[in-house]
Amino acid sequence: MAALVRDPAPRLVSPVLLILAGLCFLLPFAGVSCNTAPVKSEVGSLLAGEGSLISDTVVRPCLDGLKGDNVATYTGLDLAIGAAPGVTAAEPAGCAALSAANGGSTTTRLDGSRIGVGVQPLLLVALVAMLLGLLLSLTRFALRNLVVTAIAVAAIVLLAVNKAQIGPQILGRITQSAFGAVTESLPVHGTLGIATLLQAEISGSFTVTAGIGFVLAMVALAILALYSLAAELARHAGRGGGAAPPVPYAGSGPSPGP
Repeated sequence: MAALVRDPAPRLVSPVLLILAGLCFLLPFAGVSCNTAPVKSEVGSLLAGEGSLISDTVVRPCLDGLKGDNVATYTGLDLAIGAAPGVTAAEPAGCAALSAANGGSTTTRLDGSRIGVGVQPLLLVALVAMLLGLLLSLTRFALRNLVVTAIAVAAIVLLAVNKAQIGPQILGRITQSAFGAVTESLPVHGTLGIATLLQAEISGSFTVTAGIGFVLAMVALAILALYSLAAELARHAGRGGGAAPPVPYAGSGPSPGP
């Protein structure tokens, strides 16, 4: 490791890692999928209680098809600038029978323009810090490695804090959007209890998970932090750990006796 970080060629390692971390913002940072377990339980009780003409064996394959598939995807750039997420338009294969029974599509279509969570300042700061780190990594100054390490650690913290905050924000926007569509047919008065119940049901029907872009960005930044720190330690070790120079022999004759 020491030999690697002392070599002039690896000075490109830090810029490359920062560029890769930045490109990860073009990949999914958060995905929204259906939480089918509570929905299955709720639908099963409704079908059993009301004697619906739609069979449970038709509903369950559709719910199984929705499990694990993202119905909405937020890239890191979407979150950073407050853009609308991408939403899926394809219906799962398992929902074909249910769609035929209902005479049309049965899957919920989320409106991307209504479930955007706005600009995420932490991600913007992380991007600016990474750009600054990229510029500094291409220059020469005494504390370059330590500064790049600090920037990488700061970006990791900012991404982690944003991840902890973004899940509730996304669920809140989805709940608000879906609740507004559902309650349009409800009476204006006397629906406070129903509204609370509906909001809880809608929120519990979706799950927000970290995307591959977020994971890769964290990995790239972690490698950058470790590499820059190792480079700084190797620089100090090379400065003070060299072997002592040999003492030149002054005489050419035999050494004097005692």
